[in-house]
Amino acid sequence: MPVPGSLKRQAIDKNQIAKLLEQQFNLPTLETRAYLQMLEESSIGVDELAETLALSTEKTKDLLLTMITRGLIIKAPGPNDAFSALHPRMTMTNIFKTYEKMVVQDLRDRRATVDRMVNLLTPIFDERKN
Repeated sequence: MPVPGSLKRQAIDKNQIAKLLEQQFNLPTLETRAYLQMLEESSIGVDELAETLALSTEKTKDLLLTMITRGLIIKAPGPNDAFSALHPRMTMTNIFKTYEKMVVQDLRDRRATVDRMVNLLTPIFDERKN
């Protein structure tokens, strides 16, 4: 684990990051683009983000609410309607935990399907003619 403050800023390819997070964790590209934009600011307002993403204010508000629900951002303290990105470690942990729950549920659903198929097909096998 790197020592805090020892990581150096590197140039990033935002499109590559968005593609990777969408492929690996089903995170929509628009949410990644918004998060990366917010990461560079201490806080950002709805109108500023809407302009940056070329979205309507209403769609931007919906996007921000979704991002709060996913644990990517928080509402910034203060009287203004502004939002802040969470630390990348917290954000990635939240993304992973959400994905992990989905995968576990998917495995449970598949296991239930296997059990149903066994129960359905076993009598046919047992009654077959030798």
